[in-house]
Amino acid sequence: MDRFRTMESFVRVVRAGSFTIGASQLGLSRALVSRHVSDLEAHLGVRLLNRSTRSLAPTEEGTAYLEFCEKVLREIEASERAILHTRLEPAGTLKVLAPKSFGAMHLSDAVVGFAKAQPRLRVSLLLENTPYRGTYDFAERDLDVVLCFSTMRGSSVVEQKIATLDWVLCASPDYLARAGKLTNPADLTDHACLVHVGVSPSDAVWRLSGADGQIAVKVPAAFSSDSAFTLRKAAMAGLGITMIPRYAVADDLASGALVVVLPRYKVAPRPFLAVYSKALVTPAKVQAFVDYLKTWILERDFDGTGA
Repeated sequence: MDRFRTMESFVRVVRAGSFTIGASQLGLSRALVSRHVSDLEAHLGVRLLNRSTRSLAPTEEGTAYLEFCEKVLREIEASERAILHTRLEPAGTLKVLAPKSFGAMHLSDAVVGFAKAQPRLRVSLLLENTPYRGTYDFAERDLDVVLCFSTMRGSSVVEQKIATLDWVLCASPDYLARAGKLTNPADLTDHACLVHVGVSPSDAVWRLSGADGQIAVKVPAAFSSDSAFTLRKAAMAGLGITMIPRYAVADDLASGALVVVLPRYKVAPRPFLAVYSKALVTPAKVQAFVDYLKTWILERDFDGTGA
């Protein structure tokens, strides 16, 4: 027995005062609605309606049960409206996981701005480096969105590209003045290299593109870190050459504290992705955050174009 459907039929019949009218309002046959009421009476073990050829009225038990059914149906409608409202408008909680360096240097400003624009949302930002082969149990960790620089390639997740971020090969003028020859990518094997680990399957293989196409060089890791912020400090201290996101060193490049190495060769840009659990409909809070972040990053020069 479909309890919800039988309760709905009972309420309609009583309010309409007729099986025929109640059935018409529900879009069901009179016989089916009559059976619904009979099934309820059999289930409860009481008579709910007094029937005659000319009238229909609830019994004492039927009146009490009518109040109960109407209360249940009102609560169901209210809950469904609340769920629909949440789907259409951002509400509830939003838990975001983002890379440490980018999160601390820039994304925290974006997330704070989003929280201010969405006062009905309770926003949480966690900073933790996301490995290139990362998989996340969104339900277990109660995560809504993971921001990362590499694809997760899972059938249970959706990826949206937020932006394409520029990377750069750079070092301090002091290091370059004392380190010797550096005219082509092959020369990197004779230099101290500061390696960003946890970004790709082969972190110490640096790929650059030039007039002759793409060149891959396995570099010696004199220093390594999973933090772009730490690699920036190491480069500023003159420890060596690093391949790093431009956002981490943009001000240093502008001031001359760091300079681009091998300027005739380019480092391939990398996508910045928002990853979240696949669902029939993307929650409004998730989509609102992704849209906000796309606009926020677009308004800033993270790609190094000067736009």
